[in-house]
Amino acid sequence: MTATMLTRTDVLVTDEELTTVRHEVESTPAGLAGFAAVMTDGTTRQLPPELSAIIDKAFRALAMNGSVTVGTLPDELTSNTAAEVLGVSRPTLLKLAKDGEVESFKVRTHTRFKRDAVLAFKAKREEARRAAFAELRELEDQIDDLA
Repeated sequence: MTATMLTRTDVLVTDEELTTVRHEVESTPAGLAGFAAVMTDGTTRQLPPELSAIIDKAFRALAMNGSVTVGTLPDELTSNTAAEVLGVSRPTLLKLAKDGEVESFKVRTHTRFKRDAVLAFKAKREEARRAAFAELRELEDQIDDLA
């Protein structure tokens, strides 16, 4: 791939490169167990499993969404950070926490969230959206069949 570096953190890929990523991801549905890097001196180095897992996740996200952001999150999140991760407002997040939909805990007067709980809630919401979209498409197909 001939990815272009825009800044220290931004990488853009061409449509052709994205097509290649999608093809490779589709041809390995179970995921890749490991990656190797060919060094500039021609030697090959096996990458650690943790790094291979990050690369595999990044490729799959790129193939699915057309873009990917790789970053880090601490184990404990503030309400502002958790709301940003979920793509909701802070008041909405606090209501979700109050209703028991997202696990939270207090540090003095501040509400905090475990990263894993926030990511699990996000995955659950995305799965529900996918299911609703699939149901909508199925209904649309049924309507088209009636016409």
